[in-house]
Amino acid sequence: MSNTHSNPQPNIDDVPWADVYLSTLDNLRIVWPHAWPGLDVVLRSCVHRLWPAQAPSPSSTSGQMLQATHAMASHIEALAAKSSYEPHYHHRLHTADALTAICLLIQALQAQGFVCQDEWTTALLLAVTSHDVLHPGGANSYVQEFELRSAHEMQSIAQTLQVDPLWQQRVRELILRTDPTLVAANHDKVKDSPFEMNLDWACVLLNEADILASATSRYGPDLGLALAEEWALKDHPLHSFVGTAKGRLQFLATLRFSSPASDAFQMKESVAQQIAHQISSRSV
Repeated sequence: MSNTHSNPQPNIDDVPWADVYLSTLDNLRIVWPHAWPGLDVVLRSCVHRLWPAQAPSPSSTSGQMLQATHAMASHIEALAAKSSYEPHYHHRLHTADALTAICLLIQALQAQGFVCQDEWTTALLLAVTSHDVLHPGGANSYVQEFELRSAHEMQSIAQTLQVDPLWQQRVRELILRTDPTLVAANHDKVKDSPFEMNLDWACVLLNEADILASATSRYGPDLGLALAEEWALKDHPLHSFVGTAKGRLQFLATLRFSSPASDAFQMKESVAQQIAHQISSRSV
């Protein structure tokens, strides 16, 4: 039987979700990189937010996925410690940005009364923590090139911890569908469908979490510059474009937000305002 989160949640109108997320991004950047506490510390904070009374039992399916998530967070930190290179954008700070985003998106859903089973919640935590592990920087040369590496690394850890094979496969699919070329199709799959926590909607939530920081007006432009630096090192043909005002405008125009969670963040309105500002600035 699926476990559900039953702790009382705040009324959605009482929580400025976008502001909460921006404060989290501020705090992460205060400590990055020189006082970085580690992804596992960020994860533990998210777990406490999602399960303030008690996290899922280690013997449960959700508890096993949570153990795998902690193991992956530690694994990523160990990889970074022994490597001389970490991508300018696809690094541990990006993972932390996405991890805190999925945490708050799930809380926003709960505040609206949506059922978020522990299994899906922990599957999303495992997927978002794992989605860019072993990312070499740059962009895929074929569909799901980097995502396949990340999914394989996740399954290696999940199998060791005896995570249910069905949920391993679901988390694998979540990771594979973070390929940027598949995001529009993920949103199309749930178009006009009521929200319920299933694989297709979970993919959309993960996609939204993946780009949430980049979609903010406070941090998005700098993240575009970071991606430009990463792409330049990998000789990506668009490295000189992605960090420009025109590149920012093109990025904003492609963004999709479909979930009730991102509606609570007012992301569609925020993106529309940024696009209008960009256009007006160029016309001056």
